[in-house]
Amino acid sequence: MNPLIFKLKIRPEFTLNVSPLTPDNLSRKSKIHIKKINIRYGKQKIPVEQLFSITGADPENIKIMGSSDKLICIGHGMSHGNIEVHGDVGDFTGQYMRGGYIHIQGNAGAWVGNCMLNGRINIDGNVGDYLGAGLPGDPHGMSDGLIYISGNAGDRVGDRMRRGIIIICGKAGDYCGSRMVAGTIIVLDKAGKYSGFGMKRGTIILAKKPRHISATFQSSGNLKIQFLRLLFKQLSEMGKQLGFFNKYGPEAHRFTGDLASNGKGEILILQTIKTG
Repeated sequence: MNPLIFKLKIRPEFTLNVSPLTPDNLSRKSKIHIKKINIRYGKQKIPVEQLFSITGADPENIKIMGSSDKLICIGHGMSHGNIEVHGDVGDFTGQYMRGGYIHIQGNAGAWVGNCMLNGRINIDGNVGDYLGAGLPGDPHGMSDGLIYISGNAGDRVGDRMRRGIIIICGKAGDYCGSRMVAGTIIVLDKAGKYSGFGMKRGTIILAKKPRHISATFQSSGNLKIQFLRLLFKQLSEMGKQLGFFNKYGPEAHRFTGDLASNGKGEILILQTIKTG
């Protein structure tokens, strides 16, 4: 069965909330009913058919073509199925996601994976601030799942993160892993200032040594950490995209903290890459 394809017919001037366009919400609806679903465009609610042309039939595999950074809430609360977006998107991609797979072939805005519960998000470009974080008033950020960013991420990656894995192939901004409760963040290029600020538990893995480690983190020296060997092996077996993790060894310089928050978290700076 061909994917259910939504092709944007307009160039949006305002935010376009596409949270109703998920496999959960569309799986039992006919195409006639799907066309009549109202979605919020700025302050208005407009039928889907006025904004998108619709082809295909499989609501478990949704494609959004000709996307714009005005599209927000891609895959909001979805629990199964696949959503693939061709182009950039706005804020709140994968918010409250419970399962399934989202693939953005472009850049994304802020709050990707906000309070994500499970599933997987792949972003081919860059993302904004608060990746995998919680909104003000939320008890925590993402609590499970995997987020993979091919490009760079903004500030406050994983703020109040509770569980799950975030992988950033590019750079991360300031306060990476701030106030983490648990989980794992991997940054394969440089991270900004104040990584691990206020973290209580969890692991931040940096492939490149940062310019500054806060004084509230205590060095434990260079160690061979078997957890890293297992983690990298598991990640490398999760598909070709993550196969490069098999080149990283288990040696790392370990810092513990944040001691100012009585934290038991850790920042691991990788020391070796396998050759040959």
